[in-house]
Amino acid sequence: MKQNTRHITLEEAEQLCQLYMDCKLSVLEETELEYVLMQSELDSTLISETRTMMGISQSVNLQMSKKHLLLTWGWRVAVCVAILIGSIVFLQNYTTNETDCIAYVEGTEVSGEKAKVIAEADVARMEQFMRTVETQRSTEQAKVEQFMNHKNNSR
Repeated sequence: MKQNTRHITLEEAEQLCQLYMDCKLSVLEETELEYVLMQSELDSTLISETRTMMGISQSVNLQMSKKHLLLTWGWRVAVCVAILIGSIVFLQNYTTNETDCIAYVEGTEVSGEKAKVIAEADVARMEQFMRTVETQRSTEQAKVEQFMNHKNNSR
């Protein structure tokens, strides 16, 4: 039985499910298979039937996937916010009239007003990206809340 569920293929999962259906797994192997099926997003008719026979709720699997998705997006948003704040602080402190801006475009140094315009355009694109990420995060959060409400209401 594989110890790492991240590298299990659909074929391997189906073979293990077939062995389970044929009562050819030990109790320990059945427990490991149950764990793999709870963690894995793999799906087929045989895997679904095995999950049903084992009493694994698909909502548990979906809930874990949603939590993982939120955690992943949370980290992405945090990193983007940190980059944005760092860039804004840098630009506010170092792009005054007394300081020259230097930028590189395709390996060629650009300085002066043109560099400042390039830096400001990059900040504007970054701010737009942050707004897009925040919109996506809000949309995902709303979907998760709707899913959880639907799950709670269906009980």
